Amino acid sequence: MKVLFFLFAVFSSLYAQSDEESIAQKAYQANINALMVFTSQEGLNSGHYRFTDAGFKMDIYHLPFLYHFKSSYENINFFIMGNVGYSRTILDGTIAVPSQNEVLDYDNHLRTYTGGLGGGIRYQNENGINILAGLELIYSRTGISVRQPDDDIGDAIEDFFKNKFNDNLTYKVLTQIEYRKAYKGFEPYALLSYKLYETKADFSFDALTSFTTQASVTSFGLGAETPQLYTFNQMYLTLEAYLYGHYLGGDITDVVGFDTYSTVGAVAYWNTPENISWAERFFLELSTVNSSGLEGYNVGIGFTVDF
Repeated sequence: MKVLFFLFAVFSSLYAQSDEESIAQKAYQANINALMVFTSQEGLNSGHYRFTDAGFKMDIYHLPFLYHFKSSYENINFFIMGNVGYSRTILDGTIAVPSQNEVLDYDNHLRTYTGGLGGGIRYQNENGINILAGLELIYSRTGISVRQPDDDIGDAIEDFFKNKFNDNLTYKVLTQIEYRKAYKGFEPYALLSYKLYETKADFSFDALTSFTTQASVTSFGLGAETPQLYTFNQMYLTLEAYLYGHYLGGDITDVVGFDTYSTVGAVAYWNTPENISWAERFFLELSTVNSSGLEGYNVGIGFTVDF
């Protein structure tokens, strides 16, 4: 039933007009919010997620960024954040859509393209406490297309221009508090974050200024980074391990079929503080996600900008 509601909502928002339009629109926005939530990892990501209770799977390719500006204030600085991404949502089974006289199966999938930009402010003190608050606006295009046997990123870009897509705008509000303090060469940390997502499926003034909560994610994380493990030519290797617990709120729980999930991951950092002027360090990240209705993994590579 959840899968039927998921796909019917998308088709309704793209093609159909009916007396149940407002209900379908709400479900459609919740599905877009689900895509936003599960494309919010760090680094250049390639992830695969299987939503076992809801009956669909998602492939994600995503590049977020976060850059902190230098500030003349002792404890406060501003930052910018953003993202570009692409995802495919694929149905596990076969479902008929009466209003379209078509059958949806594993050969059809939902494509979503995203791009966002925002900013915020960070407070940090000598006791190791960091507090962030920010706002990001994410533009996305969503459409259903036929999956090809050799479907890849090139096909996705071509499909972006050929097929009919729906335009969406998502507000992402971020607040986070983190405690990080060095101890015997290690850097243990704990953080608590809250992200709120609100999606609008049209760009009228009334729609953009009316605000009703669609999805939220509350996360609690514990982790630690090691001291230098290997040094070469003023560059060095460190490792990090972390564990996160996430709680979902809002309409997204009706889409994915669960309200909690966990993330376990490890990161390898190659630090280049003196050798490369534009990068502080490069990293490779591996993580898995799991809950009673979710299985998946994520592989990320990236670097920290240093200007």
